[in-house]
Amino acid sequence: MRILFLCTLFIMSCAQHEPKNMPNESNVEIVEGLIGNRWANIYFSSQPNTEQMKRLKKSGFASVVNLRQKSEKGYNESREAKVLQNEGLHYYNIPLTMKTELNDEFIDSITSKVVKHRAEGKVLIHCSSGNRVALWLGAHFKKDHSFTDELSLNLSKSLGLTNTEAQERLETYLRTGK
Repeated sequence: MRILFLCTLFIMSCAQHEPKNMPNESNVEIVEGLIGNRWANIYFSSQPNTEQMKRLKKSGFASVVNLRQKSEKGYNESREAKVLQNEGLHYYNIPLTMKTELNDEFIDSITSKVVKHRAEGKVLIHCSSGNRVALWLGAHFKKDHSFTDELSLNLSKSLGLTNTEAQERLETYLRTGK
């Protein structure tokens, strides 16, 4: 119930803002050596390394949402969880793959984590390249901020959506909600 209330509050407060009123930047240094993008106090990037993860708390981050799946080649989700939790950050793994059904419920599963901790500090959402993050972000802009399809897509592209397949998935979601 508390999460539902917080989600409602977040959505209502965000719906009152025009995109131009929300600070965003591309190619911002999140922590030393980790370049990403920013929308308000939410940051988006590719996979941070261990040293970068250890610097997040000192840079004002409260939580990390990881969109990678545990079985991705060369990825160690349990190590990431341990490092971040040892640093005092909230950590969530919500895998987004090209087979994940992109729907409102899935979008909400990520948004609820952002809402839950954004008052505590910055939030980092990452995947391996940043494309899945931008895919979620475009769907979030449409669903929770009522941005137009075109604006949602263009903002996603400007904040890291470069993969053609991910772009097509976002376009489908924007048209159909699925």
